[in-house]
Amino acid sequence: MKIDIFNTEKRYDIIYTDPPWKQKKGGRKAVRPNSSGGKLDYPTMTMQEIKTLHKDVLSRLVNTKHNVFMWTIDKYLIDAQRMMEDLGYRLHARITWNKVTGVAPAFTVRFSSEYLLWFYQKGNMLKPHDNARGKYATVMTEQVTSHSKKPEHAYLMLEDMFRGKEKLELFARNYRESWDCWGNEV
Repeated sequence: MKIDIFNTEKRYDIIYTDPPWKQKKGGRKAVRPNSSGGKLDYPTMTMQEIKTLHKDVLSRLVNTKHNVFMWTIDKYLIDAQRMMEDLGYRLHARITWNKVTGVAPAFTVRFSSEYLLWFYQKGNMLKPHDNARGKYATVMTEQVTSHSKKPEHAYLMLEDMFRGKEKLELFARNYRESWDCWGNEV
C-alpha cells in the first residue's frame, strides 16, 4: 500500500530503503540499452537530504525493536555507514548483491555488486524468525533486470526473516504485497 510518510502514525519494524544517491547512468549494456552515461531517470538527493529524510522517518515511524536495510553502491559505502552511525545506528551486516553484470569505468575492473547494509540500534535489534536464523548468506547472486531494480531475493529474505512484521520500503518503485511503500515511482 502506498503511504504518505509525512502524514501517518503507523510504526514499522523493517525500513527497507534505496536512497537516490547522486549518480549518473552507466554505459550502454544489453540489459539496459537506453543507458548512455547521462542523468538518471529519477531525481537524486544530496547526502544531507538523504540523511535528513532518514532522520525524520527513523525518529517517528519505527517501533522500538526495528532494523534498517539500506542499499548503496561502492561510491557511497563508507558515507552510508557514517550517516547511519550519526543517526545512532550500528552496522550488523553488509550483504553483497552480485549482479553478474556491471560497468567497467576507465576499463579497469567491473563494478558488479551493490550492498544491502543492515543497521540496528544497540539493544533494539529485531531478531529474525527462529526458522530463518542462519539460513541466508551475506552474498546473493541475481542477474540485473533493469536500472535500480533490486533483486527479488532481498525481498524474499526479509519476508522470511521477519514474518508478520510491519515493513516500509522507502524510494519504492513497485507495490509489494504486505509492504507499505513510499516513493515517486509508485
